[in-house]
Amino acid sequence: MVTFYFVGHNFEYEVRNTLRIFDLNIKYKIELHSNVDSTYTHNSDGLIIISILDNVNDEYIGLSKLYYNKKLLFESKINMNDIKLEKKNEKKLKKVLVSKTVYVVLSKYYKTKSEYGILTGVRPVKILFTAKHNGKSDEEINDIFENTYEVSSDKLKLLWEVSKIEEKYINIDENKKNYNLYIGIPFCPSKCSYCSFTSYINYKNEKIKKYIDTLIYEIEKTIELAKSLNLHINSVYFGGGTPSFLSEYEINRIFDSLKKYYDLEKISEITFEAGRPDTITMEKLNILKSNYVNRISINPQTMNQNTLVNIGRKHTVEDIIEKYQLARKVGFKSINMDIILGLPGEDKYYVENTINEIIKLMPDNITVHSLSYKRGASLTKEEHEMTKDYELLSKMQSLVHKSCYEAGFKPYYMYRQKNIKGNLENVGFTLANKESIYNIVIIEEIETVLACGAGVSSKILDENLKHEPIFNFKSIEEYIKRIDEIIEKKKFFINKIKKERMDC
Repeated sequence: MVTFYFVGHNFEYEVRNTLRIFDLNIKYKIELHSNVDSTYTHNSDGLIIISILDNVNDEYIGLSKLYYNKKLLFESKINMNDIKLEKKNEKKLKKVLVSKTVYVVLSKYYKTKSEYGILTGVRPVKILFTAKHNGKSDEEINDIFENTYEVSSDKLKLLWEVSKIEEKYINIDENKKNYNLYIGIPFCPSKCSYCSFTSYINYKNEKIKKYIDTLIYEIEKTIELAKSLNLHINSVYFGGGTPSFLSEYEINRIFDSLKKYYDLEKISEITFEAGRPDTITMEKLNILKSNYVNRISINPQTMNQNTLVNIGRKHTVEDIIEKYQLARKVGFKSINMDIILGLPGEDKYYVENTINEIIKLMPDNITVHSLSYKRGASLTKEEHEMTKDYELLSKMQSLVHKSCYEAGFKPYYMYRQKNIKGNLENVGFTLANKESIYNIVIIEEIETVLACGAGVSSKILDENLKHEPIFNFKSIEEYIKRIDEIIEKKKFFINKIKKERMDC
């Protein structure tokens, strides 16, 4: 247990996230006080952190002191002028002062530093693009990342590499005209232990049919709304769950609904997650190809058979290789494969085997995930402690990234998650000109995403480049029953943007 005493602020969210950089299991409590009182530390044993935000002559100062069993171990004091951020954004400045001083004393206590410093958000590359948009030079941006956020030089280099590929897709005037259609298929042949996505197993065919009927209704109404706003479709993404769990007939039904509105051959990118090899057949691959799907995923997660069994996958390593080769035979020229670092029981040598076997196949994209402890995943419930494993994950990641670079892959998008092992990130690697449009769009939030299906979320870009989120019901029964409510929410925000455009 750690007790925080806040003086001059109440930034619980930021301090909690800073604490979780170092320890996912430790409990905490917070007490608010109006001034500093030595009795905080003199009357309590255990770990105590006093976090103070003070204002002296119109200048904010952050101070954190860490005590253990009434003994002062570490302290950190930072002046507002040492933070290389815009002074006009006062609230953000204060949050950074608090987070950074707490981070400094915790890093000394735990004897480790995060390669992302105090950053805990999902989209660090977006910070870079925002700074460039606001007129910051490359040198100023580097200074902000290194000296304000305390990001390591290796991670800063990664952010710049990703931005170099992503920037060709960022054009505000064009992005505002586009939308991307996400189609969610929440069914799987089995539930993986690390997964918290909306996915269901053992669903009867009759209920799946009702879901597909409702999904098609939502897709058609959503496309009509997009067309009413004169939005151009940029990409289509079938995700899940496991979309390839559906039958050939069900897959064709969904594509037939799209064909009512679009010439599929003219859509820049159509991705279909055929992630589980045990759901892939020659017939399904041919149907996808005939419907102009030009990118698919075949996701092993690991190429070690014991791990596949342990995490609940119902296929073999041989199945992965066989279905990958089958997809190439059918003619797919853009195939993604996912791997996860930090799966239970795996060490550096297991991961080395996985990446070596995948590079032998030479997919067009390799997405490297670091395991994240997700609420609702059985793995999170089973493990007594959610371990960060900084050193192990760092070794795994260095090995995998080095192998990708040497094989000719470059990082093209990245994002981070809460409760992620090693406090690292997920990185998508690509061969030249094979990057996924949808992955860049969704992570950097540069275009509208209209999502259809149970448990999905839409993000509608307004005239001020802000996203209006719409969340669909996770329960399939609730989704089917209340589909018209979902359509009405989308219609409300689409009409709001129409009005904004008319007023401009």
